[in-house]
Amino acid sequence: MNSFRKGLIVGGLLGASIAMISNSDMMNGRNRKRMIKTGRTMMRRTGNIISDIVDVFR
Repeated sequence: MNSFRKGLIVGGLLGASIAMISNSDMMNGRNRKRMIKTGRTMMRRTGNIISDIVDVFR
């Protein structure tokens, strides 16, 4: 169940980010790369935080 919750949350964030990037015509390559890098960092941190929260409730 832990992986399911983590995947659901991270997938939702990732899907929203991709939708925002694909619909935005104002985004140039530099800003897009910066957003992708920030998204990867956020996914890594989110995974660690969710794991810690699940461990607390066990």
